[in-house]
Amino acid sequence: MIVDDEALVLLDLVHTVEDLGYAIHSESTSVEGALASLDSEAPDLALLDIDVAGVPVWPVARELTAKGVPVIFVSANLSHKELCQEFSDCPKLEKPASPADIGKALEMAGEIKSCAA
Repeated sequence: MIVDDEALVLLDLVHTVEDLGYAIHSESTSVEGALASLDSEAPDLALLDIDVAGVPVWPVARELTAKGVPVIFVSANLSHKELCQEFSDCPKLEKPASPADIGKALEMAGEIKSCAA
């Protein structure tokens, strides 16, 4: 699963993840769309921007971690208190993240059952 409100960034992340050999469960440019996609089967892991069109991604991250899905935050602002407290064990990548960094984070997150505290 990939969530980012910037369509070009989302497209770039989708291509990067696919080029690394992963399939995409769903992609969304809104928190509402991301939550709706979780009504079906849960993804194996998720790449989440934090500020999605002015809406914090925390409800999506909470639902994912409650289901045991590893979450990777990809954001230009990694100073949110939730990242230091509730999601402190989740991998974080600063934008722009290189394909190599995304690949390493996906590999690491795949080994983590859940990063929820």
